[in-house]
Amino acid sequence: MQKIYLILLIFFTLSFREKQKKNIPGKKEQTEIDLKEVKTKKAELNYTTSVTDVALKFINDYVSNCNKMKAQIGIIEFVNTHPNVSKEFKTELIRMIEEAEKADPEHGLGFDPIFDAQDCPDDGFKLSEFDSKTNYLTVEAINWKGFTITMKIKELDNKWFVEGCGVVNIPKDKQAKR
Repeated sequence: MQKIYLILLIFFTLSFREKQKKNIPGKKEQTEIDLKEVKTKKAELNYTTSVTDVALKFINDYVSNCNKMKAQIGIIEFVNTHPNVSKEFKTELIRMIEEAEKADPEHGLGFDPIFDAQDCPDDGFKLSEFDSKTNYLTVEAINWKGFTITMKIKELDNKWFVEGCGVVNIPKDKQAKR
């Protein structure tokens, strides 16, 4: 019985000392700091993932539409019916296409303004870079090395929208190099 009391006394003494060490003002336990950093980095990663998912969903839905061949819908109809496209994007795309068709009724733009190219990768895109300060991102073709597209997203009413892609609402100096 005395051994049990002795063990309990040692246990309580050690646990009391450990608690005192943690309560020293101005001193944080290393594990507490590490845990806070991990939580912060995890929150940043979740934010980046959810924000960039909007852009990736849009561009990969567009690739899927283009791959449908005879069943695909036109570019304007696709953009107008996609839920995560800003009004400014829709307006600028329509303006670009209409101006190009007036200037050259036979060929129009002559390329796809969303891809900023005549061809597109069949397998879709993955995130390459994201700048959370400017909300510009670069997506890269999954199986077409070097094929990139610049995109821009913006937040409206706590929801993210594609604001620009390819040459639509993307300034020349930000567009992917061809």
